[in-house]
Amino acid sequence: MKFNLLVATSQLNSDQGRSLGTGSMHGLRHLAELMNDLGIRGDIYDLPNGIRDPQIASPFSLTSGFALNPDELEVMKIPELHQNPSFKSHVEKINQSYQQQFSGSREVSYTLKRTLLPWILEECFQLFSEQQYQHRRHQFESFLQAASYWIHDFALYRVYREQQVDLLDFRYRDQNSALVRSFKQAHHERIRYHQYVQLLCFEQRHQLVTALKQLNVGLIVNLPFGVEFRSSDVFFHPDVFDSSLQVGCSPEPHHGYPEQAWGIPAYYERSEALQQYLTARMLWLAQWGDGIFVDHLVGWCGQYVLPMNQTEPSASPRGYFLTQDQQEREQNIRWFLQVVLNTGLTIKGEIAGDYERVAVTRKVVKQFVAEGKNLATMVIPRWESDEQGMKVLREYQESTLMMLETHDTSTLLQFLMNRKGDQDEFETPERILEFSRRILGLPFHLPNVPVPQKALTSRFCRELLRRLAQGSPCKDIVFSISSLISMLSDEYRTSSLQNNINNRPGTSGEIGNEWHNWSFFGPPINTLDSEAAVRESMEELGQRFFKPFDHFHLQSQPADGAHHLQVLYSQPSERAILYHNEEGGWDIWDGPLPGKEQVPLLELVIYNPLDHAFSEFIDIRELVDLDWNGAYFFKDLNGTQDCYCYSTDDLKRNSLYILLQPHQIHHFLVCRK
Repeated sequence: MKFNLLVATSQLNSDQGRSLGTGSMHGLRHLAELMNDLGIRGDIYDLPNGIRDPQIASPFSLTSGFALNPDELEVMKIPELHQNPSFKSHVEKINQSYQQQFSGSREVSYTLKRTLLPWILEECFQLFSEQQYQHRRHQFESFLQAASYWIHDFALYRVYREQQVDLLDFRYRDQNSALVRSFKQAHHERIRYHQYVQLLCFEQRHQLVTALKQLNVGLIVNLPFGVEFRSSDVFFHPDVFDSSLQVGCSPEPHHGYPEQAWGIPAYYERSEALQQYLTARMLWLAQWGDGIFVDHLVGWCGQYVLPMNQTEPSASPRGYFLTQDQQEREQNIRWFLQVVLNTGLTIKGEIAGDYERVAVTRKVVKQFVAEGKNLATMVIPRWESDEQGMKVLREYQESTLMMLETHDTSTLLQFLMNRKGDQDEFETPERILEFSRRILGLPFHLPNVPVPQKALTSRFCRELLRRLAQGSPCKDIVFSISSLISMLSDEYRTSSLQNNINNRPGTSGEIGNEWHNWSFFGPPINTLDSEAAVRESMEELGQRFFKPFDHFHLQSQPADGAHHLQVLYSQPSERAILYHNEEGGWDIWDGPLPGKEQVPLLELVIYNPLDHAFSEFIDIRELVDLDWNGAYFFKDLNGTQDCYCYSTDDLKRNSLYILLQPHQIHHFLVCRK
């Protein structure tokens, strides 16, 4: 069973991996080394950062389905840099200066990197062009051949943009035309420069993949649904992309989401050209990891499209689904999954969206899993329900990919606090309450939610993480790294937006938003190893095994409605006992317990929701065995922590008498005398 970490390379806060003020690929290696040292069995799920404007970007902000982001290069590992000692020394001093300047900052300094990186890369390219090393030229030519499907288009398009070519003049699409041949001849060196930059990205990514394999840490790369309009893919593949329509998300008023416009063009569904394009893209991605995480998997059932001029969210629909028929949607998703599986990639899929497309996607996925295909799809426990309410952890399938949050939802801590930065979230207290009782196994009543900051003690948070890691049989569980650290570390246990990867869902660099996506570092990953208690927790979490526990059940009220006290109960085996202490936080009960067996049979939590004192007889015949000749201790974990003893005969005759003051809670551990 794996304990996996979701990260964004450029936001990964690693002292070893920070390069010119932002994260680099070397940060992933540093994280993998930490995972290896801590004995964590798991994979890293890596999110891309669009290369247009990280201030407003998201994983959807790709300007190429193939090219890697030079922002993530570790400049000190560029081979050509070492050919000029003077230049290398100059870059080292600049890098060291900014390492010191930003060492305590959690803001990603893209402005700095975007200013310095072109100068460094252009100087390195000049050194590459001048040197006489035959093996280096051979490496370059081998790369161009391996990347021939896309690299020539990509580099040419980048120069088109730099030279402000009229991209509405479609003559520039034909690379064999006299016009384009003349342009390429005039800008030969600049085209080679962009190819060279991708060579550097290619080399460093290969080195990373090799290092992670040696550390026995897997890498799952992200596949966003589309690429932006202003991309070489869209310009050179008009038979793949429909540039008259943009993809988005239909309104989900029952979930509180408006319609979203994503600023990425639609695909021509199930076309031969799309199959060729996707096959080439998957084969290229297959070099970078052990599988792919498909973002917006339901989109392949049938895209939701809007007019090009729509950018702002709307409460009412302005778009439509390209595919309405459920059978056709089933054919669409089956077609797409088969294209990916044919390349040998493992699929980890995000399933979120409108109910009908989610249902048909899960149907096909279930069939593929039954056929033995290497595929798992995401569930977010706070979203999953069955007839009884939120689905409890122990009821999930082994093949399920359990994620505690996605890259653009609130983190677990933010969800419990019902806050995200300075913003109140839209979750209702009732939903947080249900999540706390059924998923986390917490003895909560409404006064306990949202969870206040003072209640989030270290022991409380770490016990929640342990339950989440061990409470389901799922082979894979995924935490975002910053969310995990925010639960484990006192210093970073806040609802700050800096603990998010992507601060607002459904945006791309083409559309943008005011939340400054991707402009923050997460908490420093050294926290996982530098704090003894955090390290101990990570070592336990990283060695996942299935240890199911009972959630809290709400006792049904009698039909006459005469009872007002609310009764929660649970069997406290296979988990720690959490109780609300006098300081307003939550602690773990360490004992001692009364009775010979020292094993609690039942946790019983009774709450008076009324504004006046109220007494009631609680019928517990269905909760404990009253047919044996003995007695039960009721250890009260609140207030004076008294212990009450009742015989089974007394409990059968009179039930359990409770008197509670307004909004008072009594929390009992019940064990045999």
